[in-house]
Amino acid sequence: MERTWKAFLLNILEDLTEEEMEKFKYQLKNIDLAKEYSHIKRGTLQKANTVALLADTLIQHYGEEYSMTVTHDVLIAINQRNLADLIISQMGKCES
Repeated sequence: MERTWKAFLLNILEDLTEEEMEKFKYQLKNIDLAKEYSHIKRGTLQKANTVALLADTLIQHYGEEYSMTVTHDVLIAINQRNLADLIISQMGKCES
């Protein structure tokens, strides 16, 4: 049985410490995005105070496919390459 991207994203985010989660949110506001996308507003990120809310926010704002790319890039930016590599290995394997 294949996992959904949301379930996989929840597991990735649950691996982050509280400090790493704050760095993750900070980098979300600062990474380069594709032209057609905008950063998530600070107030929205502040309200996403659980991993479930952050996962929902990422998927709602960027869509499933681009949220994978954004999550990967942010994890690289906060020196979590091992988690970023897991995303690469799962791309195309998750169900919608």
